[in-house]
Amino acid sequence: MKTPRRQFVQSASAAVSAALWGALAVPQVPKHGMPTPPQAADPAQSGTENTNSKIPSRAILLQHEKEFRDTLKGLSERVNDLQQQVQQLPSTDIFSVKIYKQTGEIEHLAKQLKTLAKG
Repeated sequence: MKTPRRQFVQSASAAVSAALWGALAVPQVPKHGMPTPPQAADPAQSGTENTNSKIPSRAILLQHEKEFRDTLKGLSERVNDLQQQVQQLPSTDIFSVKIYKQTGEIEHLAKQLKTLAKG
């Protein structure tokens, strides 16, 4: 009878040779490298499209300026009107609802001006 050590060595060598034989018998599939990058865009084409989309046209700028000036004019008129009403009101009287509403309108116009200024 064979010794257990000898049996282990024979079975291990058989397993290693089978693994090597199997690795050599399997056809080698070429590994894929990095994919090729897409072609670069034409800089002349993309450059003009980006600048036109980012910079607003002169007409839009003029429209924003007109809205800003109109809003500022309305705010100024309402503030002057409110100032006149408060000066005519005796200090012992309670402010009217009309004055309260006017201050709300002034606040709304001020917020609108702030939004237009961020433009």
